[in-house]
Amino acid sequence: MSLDTPASLPLHSRVFGHGPEQALALHCSLAHSGAWKGIAGALEDELSIQALDLPSHGRSPDWDGTGDLTEASLKAVLPYLDRPMHLIGHSYGGVLALMLALERPEFVKSISVYEPVLMAVANEDAPELGDWNREHMREVNGHIKAGDPAMAARLFMRVWGDGRRWDDLPDELREGSTRRITFIGDSQPAIMEDNQGVVARLGNIKAPLLVMDGGASPELMHIVQEGIAARVEGAVHRRFEGQAHMGPVTNPKDVAAEILSNIRRATP
Repeated sequence: MSLDTPASLPLHSRVFGHGPEQALALHCSLAHSGAWKGIAGALEDELSIQALDLPSHGRSPDWDGTGDLTEASLKAVLPYLDRPMHLIGHSYGGVLALMLALERPEFVKSISVYEPVLMAVANEDAPELGDWNREHMREVNGHIKAGDPAMAARLFMRVWGDGRRWDDLPDELREGSTRRITFIGDSQPAIMEDNQGVVARLGNIKAPLLVMDGGASPELMHIVQEGIAARVEGAVHRRFEGQAHMGPVTNPKDVAAEILSNIRRATP
């Protein structure tokens, strides 16, 4: 990917907070920038957070299907990392945050990520869990190909949602997840097979890194987060017992407190 060419997807963004430190926040798949409201509210005096809607999410334009989704997403996000700031990411947004730190290290003051779904770590550290995820995604993608995106979204959210039953979710969330579910399959070459070569470069990250996960998340997530932290010198790993993959939404105050601690590691 050439980083010198202009981004093809101008992204929608919103700013939360009025603190002196600048941060860029990247949400999980099937969500939008509003997912950061809880964390931003807890940190409003400390941070000014620019939260982006990733391609095909929120008010940002859809990815046009050309090339690789993650490469296009990184290219769209890169222009917003235009000065020294802190990176905050959740799930797929956490993977993009790690990639940003590798591409523009001079602008990264700290990195705080909650369950970045860099599943390729498991290919090395626990292959059987990588195989479990591939089987899960085969089932999800099978329903997409069969023309039943709602069932695909239901199955995906059963594992990676916030613990609520599909039928109990708000109509807006179910409809949005169904509409965007193809994004999940299109992201797999990067997060499961590491076609961007991120895992081998994690050791190049020098900014203070905080990796978080939920004790109630699938074991795959524990292996991935432990593996990421082990590959980055000085990284801190925190686990929130009783929380799952949507911890930044369901447990924002505790997650925000850890993010603030990491920021203070970078700005003593």
